[in-house]
Amino acid sequence: MALSATVCGMDAKGRSFLDRVQVLNLSRDGALLEDVSCVVSVGDLVALRFEGTTRRYRVKWEHSTAEGRRIGLAGVGSAPAVTDNWLPASGADDYIRPRLIVRRERARHVCEIAVEMRLRDVSTPMWVTACDLSDSGCRVLVPHAMTPGTEISIALWLDGERVWMQGEVTHSIYGCGTGIRFKKMDRVAQQRIVSLIGSGDARVSDRREDGVQLYTLCPAFSATS
Repeated sequence: MALSATVCGMDAKGRSFLDRVQVLNLSRDGALLEDVSCVVSVGDLVALRFEGTTRRYRVKWEHSTAEGRRIGLAGVGSAPAVTDNWLPASGADDYIRPRLIVRRERARHVCEIAVEMRLRDVSTPMWVTACDLSDSGCRVLVPHAMTPGTEISIALWLDGERVWMQGEVTHSIYGCGTGIRFKKMDRVAQQRIVSLIGSGDARVSDRREDGVQLYTLCPAFSATS
């Protein structure tokens, strides 16, 4: 949309301001403003007035370009009743921000490998499945979230044989998997992993690439279930 509005609040020096801005898009939960000349910072509270309504927002981000300054706002409290009357309910947000840099040191390859994990001071092993693999780590589907930094012993079942190595949890998102970084392995284990991923062509796409398929959250599962 192209909606004129006014934004008011207090600057860092405690002085009030009133600025005329343009609303580029709007939902019940937030707004995007451009042509912003007032001095506001991320975290500031402001009031936005438009179409006879006033609502408080918190500044979530700001960005200056050659065309002007934009800020993103998140609504504070419930939306005014008049806003609900002419704004449709927010739909599912399937936007994924493209990555500006590649954080992966190694290309990851799609796989389905049985994995045995052992945690320190836990006698019972955990049987899970690896869904992607590189020569420096893997992603496994576990029934619960794990704490980043947790050190584990991990074995990949390759051609019916367990290949052991030491690893560390890098991240864990329930329903999406747990990232494991390999910290210590012998030369034979490394050669077998390199041989395995070299024989397959299915690579895990980078989010920067066009046409990347979006996957919904997958339930965690066990290789023995």
